[in-house]
Amino acid sequence: MKKTVGLLSVIIMLGMTGYSLFYSAPSETSAKKTTATTYSFEKKSTKKNAVQKALPTASAENWNLVLVGPKNKIEKEVDESQLATLSDNSHQVDKRIASDYEAFSEAATKAGFPLVIVSAFRSVESQKEVFDTNVNGIISGNGVSEADAIAKTKETITEPGFSEHHTGLAVDIVDQDWYNSYSTQVLDASYGDQPGAKWIAENAPKYGFIIRYPKDRQDITGITYEPWHIRYVGKENAEYITKNDLTLEEFLKQLSAK
Repeated sequence: MKKTVGLLSVIIMLGMTGYSLFYSAPSETSAKKTTATTYSFEKKSTKKNAVQKALPTASAENWNLVLVGPKNKIEKEVDESQLATLSDNSHQVDKRIASDYEAFSEAATKAGFPLVIVSAFRSVESQKEVFDTNVNGIISGNGVSEADAIAKTKETITEPGFSEHHTGLAVDIVDQDWYNSYSTQVLDASYGDQPGAKWIAENAPKYGFIIRYPKDRQDITGITYEPWHIRYVGKENAEYITKNDLTLEEFLKQLSAK
């Protein structure tokens, strides 16, 4: 039977991308080390050209590649007319990605991993409510200054205006089995080791989604590993990003350099 989670419980469970009041972020692991390699000028040029030719025919300005995150504030909120309610009748996304998400969800069900949406589109206003509630809770519970409480809150909750959920292109999902049996909190990095999470990571690109915050890439994304957080970028882009083990930031950098 699906767990019944009250509003406060849901707020406490959700993490960096959402509604977590006192979510403990996964331990930060060492950032990936890049091994310097010396190439001749000719080899450098050849390697660059090969990468450029493999790039999808996309532009960093495309609507599905908008960058919103800890260092990138959303420029304009999504208009309500641009949103569509998914078949669970509870969550909304940008209507341009709804059919791809529904196809992905259907495939997951057929594979034995029916999906549960924990969070999708969120307005800046709703994010502010969650953020402020957490700040006030820390102040009253720990007797610290407002500045310290804000800094502490930013460790686990995205500042209003900087959450990818504002775009309508991000969805937090887990499979039904995990949702029915998680021991501590539904959005936990340990979910990445579960069969459902592995299926999601492997198959999401076929439908235009990527795991937005991969393991050991916090130095680039600004957010710790979140195996539950998928982001729509388009099918060709998603398959390229995943195949080349890139973050969205790295992909956009490649597009800008071509």
